[in-house]
Amino acid sequence: MMTRTLLALGLSFVCLASTAAEPTTKPAGLKPGDTVMIVAPSGDLDEERIELAVERLKELGFKVIVPEDVYSQWGYLAGSDQRRADEFMKAFTDPEVDAVFPGTGGYGVMRMLDLLDFDKIRDNPKVLIGFSDITALHMALAKKCNLVTFHSPNPQWGLGSDEGFPAYNAKYFWRCLMADQNDGDEGFTYETPDGAPLRVIAPGVAEGTLCGGNLTLVASLTGTEYELDTEGRVLFLEDVRESPYRIDRMLRQLKLSGQLDKPAAVILGQFSKCESDGDGSSLALAEVLLDYFADATYPVVYNFPAGHVKDNATLPLGVRARVDANQRRVSVLENAVSAP
Repeated sequence: MMTRTLLALGLSFVCLASTAAEPTTKPAGLKPGDTVMIVAPSGDLDEERIELAVERLKELGFKVIVPEDVYSQWGYLAGSDQRRADEFMKAFTDPEVDAVFPGTGGYGVMRMLDLLDFDKIRDNPKVLIGFSDITALHMALAKKCNLVTFHSPNPQWGLGSDEGFPAYNAKYFWRCLMADQNDGDEGFTYETPDGAPLRVIAPGVAEGTLCGGNLTLVASLTGTEYELDTEGRVLFLEDVRESPYRIDRMLRQLKLSGQLDKPAAVILGQFSKCESDGDGSSLALAEVLLDYFADATYPVVYNFPAGHVKDNATLPLGVRARVDANQRRVSVLENAVSAP
């Protein structure tokens, strides 16, 4: 109730929660002439969209490898677990490959996690992008390899979109990945695509290492060796096509597991098509989110432009960020890539 009272009075508090810097491995920044490998660790790929993404990457000066069997299909998966794991490992161990671009999300990464050789991945750090089901890879590589990865648009839903790669997406995608845009150490502050301010659920200011991604995957990996350590970190969450009661259930799982106890801050992204069907028997999505976060002792912002939406800002997971809910700002405080 205290937070609601402060907000009602137009007041807020500042809590500069943070943890000591942790050693992380930053992949080398990309530059024209580098090689990108398209992989399919989750659902099967749309060949037309992938080909369009490949064309656009080549126009930007990148070389692109598309494995012969990347369009494999086994039901809702892009081939067997072993096929997908072998392909992913090939991308990380091939010395000619500089960046690994999963073509899409969907479902399937969790099925192959125990088939990956994390020692080899740790010894060959590379840019890894993606969102949705790729959250499982972000979490696994953070936990096992301490590698900075990128929650971002992917080739199928971004680079390969019929309307082109939206300028808003491109701005933060390349800002995070390209070496020539990371030659200082100044960081940057996100703008919203339409200029509308972020919504504030709980006020305050805090810094911490970015972590998180798709809520379904974060909840599904809770209790496993890959689960998030959220204490002192900035937790980002988003989801798509989940009814409010399912969002409620997944947030309850995070709460019961302690993952909502002591984050430095929470960034709630886009929860696309997650509203109730309007029959009056459900809580609204906003009610669910307020129930979990309105009385938080750490800053919480909502409606951040990232997730299953057209305007999908890239978040570098594993680097330090600041959430200033009082000013409705989210900032990255350091470069996410190293010099090539």
